[in-house]
Amino acid sequence: MGSYDKVSKGESLSIGGEKGHVEEVVQDPIFIALYRNFRWKKIPNCTGRYTCRDHKSVSQLTPKRFLEANDIVPERIKELAQYYVSFEEERRKDPIYVIPFADTALTGLISYVKHHDDAEGSVSYVHTLNSASGFQRKLEAMHVFLLDEYLVSQHNRETE
Repeated sequence: MGSYDKVSKGESLSIGGEKGHVEEVVQDPIFIALYRNFRWKKIPNCTGRYTCRDHKSVSQLTPKRFLEANDIVPERIKELAQYYVSFEEERRKDPIYVIPFADTALTGLISYVKHHDDAEGSVSYVHTLNSASGFQRKLEAMHVFLLDEYLVSQHNRETE
């Protein structure tokens, strides 16, 4: 398996090209590590977006823990901005965490937070991996803008 530290500088990965997905080349090392370490399913007619097929093994991992599971060094994870966005609209009830993998925000992770109606009030996550053709397009479709007011600090939202 290709963990983060095994992705060579300048390495690229060719993805897509079928099922309504455009073919594209990704060079982001975090994207490449995640893509190699887990099994991903293309989201139909949603080019550049993938959902994790290993849902049972990763659905209890917070987004940052999900990144740690790929041997991404804690220092690098701390450098990544993480946003938490909740929606007022009834039709979009699940809040999301958004982690762009670079300052350019071309690729990133969008994790949907699923609150369960059980006695423990448990939470699970649906992690989606997004390439350049899908990341910004999906955020725009949800009317999500990565503003400072949505930044997650050390002391709110997600437990480290």
